[in-house]
Amino acid sequence: MIEFDPDRTVWAQVYDLLRQRIESGVYKERLPLPSIVHLEQELGIARQTVRKVIAKLADQGYVNAIAGKGTFVRPREDWNASGE
Repeated sequence: MIEFDPDRTVWAQVYDLLRQRIESGVYKERLPLPSIVHLEQELGIARQTVRKVIAKLADQGYVNAIAGKGTFVRPREDWNASGE
């Protein structure tokens, strides 16, 4: 569950949490992330927020969404945290 922090948006907190889970290996390379519904329920946030965070992670090369299959963690060498 995401805690209320008046100094940070929920989006930023979720982004940092999922990125940290990817970088630390909680979510393994080439394996799927938990579903959007699972993350929504686990973190107690809106589905749209989860989608927005996953889109940003995809832009940065952390994950790859495959329609009908899920969102998979990309290999470390593909990551580009700067978003370039």
